[in-house]
Amino acid sequence: MKDSDYQNIIEVTNVSNGFIPYNEKAVELNEQTKPEKVLAFKEVTPRDIKMHRAYMSFIGYVYDYLTPGFKNDVPKKNFYKWLKHLKGNYKVVYVFKGLPPMIEYDSISFTKMSNEQFNEYVKDQLPYIFDVIRKLYEPEKANDIIDTIEMDYIKFLIKL
Repeated sequence: MKDSDYQNIIEVTNVSNGFIPYNEKAVELNEQTKPEKVLAFKEVTPRDIKMHRAYMSFIGYVYDYLTPGFKNDVPKKNFYKWLKHLKGNYKVVYVFKGLPPMIEYDSISFTKMSNEQFNEYVKDQLPYIFDVIRKLYEPEKANDIIDTIEMDYIKFLIKL
């Protein structure tokens, strides 16, 4: 979800065993809905939003350290998919004769992650990121960037 999607969330609260509108979007929906009409919602917990934002913020921060040449090849909006691809976090859906296989990337699924699992998920990506940094920069510069990212990684985890 993009940040703008979170502004459109309809919030309800449970009062006396029934849901009532909690925010303006919910009030508007309630006013537009006919009695006895069934509505379906997808639950999004605050933890989901917090982890999503922390993750996107962290990889955006890492992305800013990458070279212009890398950025030309991998746009910032696709960096998280690139990480999934690099780690092999996808399944092959179909293999075409003489063509690249069709793949589907695994969902990050913040909903099902504890804070420890989130920490491990991000931590597991660092070696892949660091390997790329080592290929893009001279050794001393690469080590400085990696040290900075490792220190700041701890600060990102504290946000949770």
